[in-house]
Amino acid sequence: MRYRSLLAGVAIVAGLALPAMARELTVVGFGGGFQDNARKHLFQGYATATGTKVVDDVYNGEVARIAAMVKAKDIGWDVVMVEAPELVRGCQDGLFERMDWSVVHKDKFVPGGTTTCGAGAVGWGVALFWDEARTPVGPKNYTELFDVAKFPGKRVLRSGAKMTLEIALMADGVAPGEVYAALATKAGQDRAFAKLDTVKPTVIWWKSGAQPLQLVGSGEAAYAVGYVGRTANAAKDGAKYPLLWNTLLYSFDFWTVVKGAPNATEGMKLIEYMTDAGPLRALAGDWAVSPATKAVADDPTIKAKNPGMVANHAGEGLSIDTDFWVQYGDDLEKRFAAWAAR
Repeated sequence: MRYRSLLAGVAIVAGLALPAMARELTVVGFGGGFQDNARKHLFQGYATATGTKVVDDVYNGEVARIAAMVKAKDIGWDVVMVEAPELVRGCQDGLFERMDWSVVHKDKFVPGGTTTCGAGAVGWGVALFWDEARTPVGPKNYTELFDVAKFPGKRVLRSGAKMTLEIALMADGVAPGEVYAALATKAGQDRAFAKLDTVKPTVIWWKSGAQPLQLVGSGEAAYAVGYVGRTANAAKDGAKYPLLWNTLLYSFDFWTVVKGAPNATEGMKLIEYMTDAGPLRALAGDWAVSPATKAVADDPTIKAKNPGMVANHAGEGLSIDTDFWVQYGDDLEKRFAAWAAR
């Protein structure tokens, strides 16, 4: 009995002495067709090139989930795709690691494609579309989208202040170049919410990027503002979805490493691979991406092959102002949530 007890004690001590098993390198994005293709060309491309197992997960950009991980020191993700304002605020709040520019080559990115804690992934945008098979004539701009008498039916907008408030002001006649100056004032903010009041009963709010296509495709909604990459690829597959580039709002997403991630060093190497020209060119063969890597973004062959690239239409749309949303984002998102709940 004493011998067995001694063995049990040794086993317990030995078990305590063993280090915790390291989890697999985990990369997190916004899902959809982009991530399906990124998994093939970027995530598994890195796994094949290095022998490192890579798994991926999906989220809707909720930085609060990352903050909870960091606070609890229980980090389940390593590399995360983040929108620009959330990246800057999260970097300031200590949620993300500073980029290791000795691993990631900073000079390969387009202007604005790097920040203290992030390396540019892809440009993205949203724009107005509808199903011409059901609705031959749709709204040609945001003013018409908000005209519920002329264009009846449900319309789909993103659930949140960012992009929605810009759209509301443009619908109310504010020129794109004046949107942020207006939105920085109390009067401009009140004006945006008042305009949203005029369409609120007709709006379906989306949180997942797949929802605008699903809602328009099923006929549940007549018009939607959705991600241009997804809309362009649906059109390639035969859907009659026009893209109105004059309604484009666009920005960059960034790759970053979660603060304290156990695979932070490997995560930096993964970011270097995912932003390299070779894997991105392979990705562009399957998906209309707008990479933040200069060699691919400026490649005329890639641009010709992917007419839906945001870079091809930047001059027609409104660039989402990162600095504005860093400064005003928290307050406006809280106000939007309270307004939407009424």
